[in-house]
Formats: sequence, C-alpha cells, structure tokens
Amino acid sequence: MKIGVLELLSENANRSFCQMPHNFFVVRQYASIMPQAVSVWIRKLGHDVFYATYYGQKDPIKLVPHDLDIIFISCFSRGSGLAYALAKLFKKKNPKILTILGGPHAKQFSFDALRFFDVVVKDCDETLIKEILGDFPEKSIVTSLRKLKEIPTIEERLPEIRTASFWNSKPSRFSFIPILSSTGCPYSCDFCVDWNSPYNPLPLERVEQDLLFAANNFPGVRINFYDPNFGVKFDDVMNVIEKIPHPKKHWFLTEGSLNSLTKDRLKRMKDAGCLCVIPGIESWDAYSKKAGIKSFETARDKLNEIVDHFELIHQYIPIIQANLLFGLDTDSGEGPVILNKEFISKTPYTSHSLNIPAPFGATPLFKRYLDKGRILTSLPFTFYCKPYLATTLKHYHPIDFYEKIIDIFSHMTSPGMQFHAARTTRSWIFKGYHPIRTVSLRLMIRTMKQILNLLKKDHQFRRFHEGESRVLPSYYHRRYDTLLGPYKDLVSCEERIPRLENFETADREFKKTGT
Repeated sequence: MKIGVLELLSENANRSFCQMPHNFFVVRQYASIMPQAVSVWIRKLGHDVFYATYYGQKDPIKLVPHDLDIIFISCFSRGSGLAYALAKLFKKKNPKILTILGGPHAKQFSFDALRFFDVVVKDCDETLIKEILGDFPEKSIVTSLRKLKEIPTIEERLPEIRTASFWNSKPSRFSFIPILSSTGCPYSCDFCVDWNSPYNPLPLERVEQDLLFAANNFPGVRINFYDPNFGVKFDDVMNVIEKIPHPKKHWFLTEGSLNSLTKDRLKRMKDAGCLCVIPGIESWDAYSKKAGIKSFETARDKLNEIVDHFELIHQYIPIIQANLLFGLDTDSGEGPVILNKEFISKTPYTSHSLNIPAPFGATPLFKRYLDKGRILTSLPFTFYCKPYLATTLKHYHPIDFYEKIIDIFSHMTSPGMQFHAARTTRSWIFKGYHPIRTVSLRLMIRTMKQILNLLKKDHQFRRFHEGESRVLPSYYHRRYDTLLGPYKDLVSCEERIPRLENFETADREFKKTGT
C-alpha cells in the first residue's frame, strides 16, 4: 500500500514572509519522534511510505502523493483545524482512503477528532500500527495499553530525519536530531498532558548506539533530547553521553526540572558538551517543587532564588530557555507582571517562553475548569494556544489580563532587552535567534492588541470572554478562515465548535474500543 505520514508543525495554511525565518530555522526543527517512528514501522511492514513535515513552506496537500491508500496526520490542538480540513480533502479526492489522526490532539480530544477521521490513535507502538494496517478499523478510537519499550534508532529514522531536519537531505548548522532516553514524567502538574504518564526509561544501549551513529556520521549536527524530564535518571544517561567521543564542544540539548540542575551536574553537563537546558519555572506562586524551591516566604523570595540559580546555569551552559505561565489561578494583581518583567530583565541571556494555560483534554485542569463552567466551549481548538484565552480566569477580567500580558511581552521584545540579550548571550546561534524570535513575538503582540481592542469596544465579544455568551464571535471565524486559507470552506462554522467530553468518560470509552 501507499501510505503517507504528515506532521503539521504549523497551523497556518498560508505562506507568511514575516514568519518564514522563524518557521524555517525554529518551527521546522520541532519535528516529533513518533511520526518518524510510525513511518519506520510502516516501511518495515513492506509498504511504500511517504513522510513529510509541514512548517509553512508550501501547500501541505502537495507534500504527499495524491493517490494514497492511507494517510496518517499528527498535530497539536492548534493545528486541528488544518488537520480536519486536510482529512476532508483527502476523503473528497479518494473516498476509499483511510484517514488516521495521531499526536497530542488525538490524545487530548479524541472524540472531537473522530468527527473528521476514520481512526484516532492515542498511545501508539509498533504492534498497534501493524493491527491498524491489518484490520482497517473505521470510526474507532484506538490505543496501546502496552508500555513503550523502544523507538526506532536514528539510523532507522534517517530518511525521515533527512526530510524533517536537513536541507536538501544534507545537514546544516541549524539542524537537530531528536532522540529519547525516556518517556513520561515523575511530576503531576495539573496543566500538563504528561501529568499521569509514569516515568519510563528506554534502553540505554539504544541511546548509546544512536549517539555513536550521529557522532560518526553527522558530527556537525546537534542532538536534542525530547525527554519530558531529562534529570530523573541523570547519572545513567550522563554515563552514556560521556562515552561519546563527539568532535563538537557543544552538541546536545535537554529539557527538565530546575531542581535537577545542581552545580555538580551543571559542571558535568558542560564537560560532556551540553549546549542548552530548558527548565520550567511555570509560576511564582506554585509548582515550586520541580523548581527546587523547598520553602519560601514570598513570591519575591522565589524569584531571587531562581535568578541566582539561572546565574549559576549561565556559568556552565551557553543557551537557556525558561518556561513560564501567566493566567493560573494562583496569579492575581500586578505581582506576577512585576515579577515576570524583573526576571526577564535580570536574565537577558535567557529565552523566556511565557505561555497562557490551555485546558488540554485529559488533564486535571481541564476537568476542573469544565466542571466549573470556565472553558469557552464554543472556541475552536485552533485557539488553544497563546495569544488566545480559552477559559475565564479566576482573578483577571479579560481586558485586565490582555493589558498585563501585552505589557510583559512588550518588555520582553523592547530594544533595550534585545540589546542586553545580544550582549550577554555567548552562543552565536542564540545571538541570531533572538531577533528572529522577536519578529514572531511582535506579530503575536499585534494579535493581542486586536483582541484587547475588541474586548473594550465590542460588547458581544466581551460577553463571550466573560463566559456570559456561547456565541462564537465573528472575529474567531475570520481568524479561522485566515489560518486555513484555501481550505477554509472545508470546515463549516458549525463543525468548528468543539465536542468536549469529560475526560473520565472519554478514558472509559477509549479503553473499550482500543486495541
């Protein structure tokens, strides 16, 4: 059979000149491992597989052949509108094609996705792929209840890596190869989709095999560990990394909790060649355990301790990204704004990723907000990402919230902050990244200002965001149309309204229908 695997990294079906640098140098490198694994498993079964990633480079429908028997699509919830439109278009062109959705959106909102796809896959492994291709299930939500034992090696994924991360099948200075040494996370943050995913280490022999293959065949390409929390089995993984005779001084990136980045570990990571760490701070008043803050009197105490910790990290690691949230129930008043701006000012060498909490399905936050009527149930999943608000907030009116978050982002992208970022950043790659990212963030600020203006002047728009009306404002239909571009007519206004399910019901149902 001819089978396509298409990962949607961008939700925008149009080519944007302003976004092109960010899409090419940043978004493109976010290609996920599981779509690549699915492609490998399909190839091993003897089928012709056509793998592609869409990051805004061309018409996504043209990335795979038109005469496929099966199409696998993977996306985040923000890309669901484009995924739904493509599923309908594939079906229109070939009524016999089997359309399958996987990835984060399939796991979080499977019942909604089933309206547009024949099969929705939650958790996946090689056995499940074999069963799907053998049984051709239709209108089914399936999952693997087995613990993932291994994923294909870099060598096995090489055709997919060349497509996703390389330029004309050849590595560039900006190429990264994704790898996993574990899945799951030991923490249970209520907003996180991994809140109930048990930590699962993968075979270290395979990790070593991957790192050696990459060092020998692509010595100029950096390795990006996609582990949700790199530091859980720190010594075991570092023992493997330290065996690798890599020619580059800085060659791997990690993501993990701040409490795992002790001075001794940072020195060890520096000596082994760590280029970047991505710790999560999340909030100044919550989630302190993963930040390594055992006790603090005030949020400012936490800020001061974390700033000191970032100064320590900066001595050893060239690139740092800090993940923050604004809009949690613990946020109120001017305090979080002041603290976020002060943190940004005191750590200019850091890439600050400030996010708005989104009610992703199957999380405790989703259930709590749904039970309390705080989710804007008519808002399409395409807008479950910044700069949009998908919920009502406990302590902020929407106007107040947008004024505050615009203030934070404006400070982050100000000329003064950009100057300090360039002056204090050691990595030349990161020096070039700052202005590219700033262009993207300023476009986001422009959208935030549009929303703020509507909140102030449009009574119906304001009532919707206050949770007083379920009628989706025309603004969001226009934004949806703009994002889908030539595909806008494939998803009707009625079809854009989500089907939300209590995640306990959904969990019970998919276990009945799953493999």
